[in-house]
Amino acid sequence: MENSHKEKNIPEINNCESFKEFYLDILNKKKVLYKYVFTWNNYKFKFKLMSTYYEYLIICNQMLRDVTTCNIFFGPSLFFEMIGKSFYYPYVLYIYDNNNNVPYQNTSSYINTVQFEKSLILNIEDIIKKGIEKNNRYFKKSNKDYNASKTILDPNDIYSELQNYNLKNKKIVGYVEIYLLFHMGRCFDSRIERLVVHKEYRNKSFGLLIMYICIYILKYLYYCNRCDLNVENEIALRIYKKLNFVNIQTEKPFIIKCYKFIYT
Repeated sequence: MENSHKEKNIPEINNCESFKEFYLDILNKKKVLYKYVFTWNNYKFKFKLMSTYYEYLIICNQMLRDVTTCNIFFGPSLFFEMIGKSFYYPYVLYIYDNNNNVPYQNTSSYINTVQFEKSLILNIEDIIKKGIEKNNRYFKKSNKDYNASKTILDPNDIYSELQNYNLKNKKIVGYVEIYLLFHMGRCFDSRIERLVVHKEYRNKSFGLLIMYICIYILKYLYYCNRCDLNVENEIALRIYKKLNFVNIQTEKPFIIKCYKFIYT
């Protein structure tokens, strides 16, 4: 039975054929944000879909070890299959030095000071192709013993796997996972998992910045009606309150907090 007090959240569809084309493009993964480049606080940033295996290794080595109890680490073959055959979109945030050789200074936490430079939307096949080509470009050709057919890595091997690549000046400061979810009564729902900021860059508004970009993508590229996430600490809680997420009470003991953003 429908709750008559529940606020309606119905998207306006003026052209059914255009809507059908857009919806099928998303289902067939023909419109995926590959990268979004911008400047903020006099630094250049790139918010990019994780499309190379070395990016996966960097995230596993530098960020996920401290925040997850999962210990399965995929080999390159499974990684590219995972990216291509699911509505799972892992993104990384790169920072580029501004040539002054000083630690990053957070001169402004205001998101409206972000200055857009360029973006690129591609189909998933082209993204995977670019990822494989880029992965090969940074791979050390001198390593003749490398086994690319590995299915599962031992956690202790992640660092040694990274040594197979030339990754100088590649600095990733944040990571987030976006999931698109089907819904019978809306275009799409979405979910955010594992928003992680590198420990050297915490308390500098990068979590807020990443979430701001995620919401923009979900709202304007995928026309999602809602984004769900779980919150387990007070620092993250402050970020989501700033972004107008609403607390949804739950009786499930394993969910500490659940916040939902209703798009209007």
